[in-house]
Amino acid sequence: MAVESVSSGGSIQMKLNPLIECTLRDATNCQMAGDYQLARALFDQILEAEPDNVNALIGKGNVYDLQGNYSGALECYNSAIECDPYNAEAWYARGVTLKKTGAVEEGLNNIQKGISLSIGDI
Repeated sequence: MAVESVSSGGSIQMKLNPLIECTLRDATNCQMAGDYQLARALFDQILEAEPDNVNALIGKGNVYDLQGNYSGALECYNSAIECDPYNAEAWYARGVTLKKTGAVEEGLNNIQKGISLSIGDI
């Protein structure tokens, strides 16, 4: 994830942690390959170092969703939204999972919020 630093000119700059970014990439690749156990372990590794890493929270939520663990997925998406209430992907994913649990109206509202955030409508 990004770390803020102040330059000599006083401006704030963001620096990425290459180890976290590589682990995030690896976790996503494992997820896409269907190795959910390793993907979840890698997302957990990231979250140990950076508990508020929204991308890792969403990724872990996606793995839980793919495994049918909707309560685990929703917990991850809720945490991601707590960290970044304007994250369109977290709202959208939460909505999709809510629909799977039968909370259709709430799910559709979350999906709509995700879409609105992604196009800058909110």
